[in-house]
Amino acid sequence: MKIKLLDIKSHPGGIFRFRTLKALSIDGKAPSLVCLRKWKKDSLADYIGIMGGVKLLCSNRVVPLSPRLVKCKGYPDLIEIKAPRKNARLFCFIHNQGSDNEELVICTGGFWKTNDKKNSISKQDAAMKEAYRLRNIFLESDKEVSNERKK
Repeated sequence: MKIKLLDIKSHPGGIFRFRTLKALSIDGKAPSLVCLRKWKKDSLADYIGIMGGVKLLCSNRVVPLSPRLVKCKGYPDLIEIKAPRKNARLFCFIHNQGSDNEELVICTGGFWKTNDKKNSISKQDAAMKEAYRLRNIFLESDKEVSNERKK
């Protein structure tokens, strides 16, 4: 399994005041980048809203209380970034939070909310579950790399 952290080109270098923005890629697939590119092309207002939420998350030491940034129930440490009054949702987590190492906001997936409440909620939960699964794969691989460095 090939795991990489990719720059999100919409912000130069992905570097904000306190955290650096990255997209998780596993075996050449980066679901969050696919979503961001689609939103930028098809729904610029959603894309701008999401990037505003990203800026809010990356530019503050603590996760601010905001309707744009929501902790995902049932998925510890997973954060949902919402475009205000729009349909786009981006899932991410903060890596190395509170440590001496560089803090990263790592995006793992996205979701497009529809007006069909019944199906939308179950699809959104499935998207959160997948984003959380990808997060866990990254954390396991990071643990293995850390253990190898200590040897």
